[in-house]
Amino acid sequence: MSLIIEDGSQVANANSFVTDADYTVYATARGLTVGATVGDREQELIKAVDYLQSVENSLQGYRSSSTQELIYPRQGVTLYGYVLASDVIPKELKNAQMEAAIYANSGVLLANTSNNNIKSEKLDTLEVEYFKGGSSTNTQLTRVNAQLRPLLEDADTLVRT
Repeated sequence: MSLIIEDGSQVANANSFVTDADYTVYATARGLTVGATVGDREQELIKAVDYLQSVENSLQGYRSSSTQELIYPRQGVTLYGYVLASDVIPKELKNAQMEAAIYANSGVLLANTSNNNIKSEKLDTLEVEYFKGGSSTNTQLTRVNAQLRPLLEDADTLVRT
């Protein structure tokens, strides 16, 4: 496995916005734990991109090309009131990827879940009891969302030209 970095030029088969070196420097500066090996860290970064891809419908603008691999580069994005060039990968997106990767080191970013609300089962004379409403788990990625916030729809209302 190897990271292929999207630099804003629509790199074929890109799977990350940041390098392993970027990631380790970012985490070290914050005293955060990442994978021990390059391979572990690359997996974390790729999982983080998968997570970012899942929130694409909340982002400003649209992909620069219908054939690009990742959610950036994008057109129609304003950042802090200024129109972002369509070939720029914003620092906020890179930081969000690294924050998500840090979480991926110890947790699951995108989980497939099901909830069948079964409280108890009995095999002989088949008896099933259901919970009322059931339960669910929702992970809040506050550090990731804080980085993504300026890139989300309706993040900026004033556009300077």
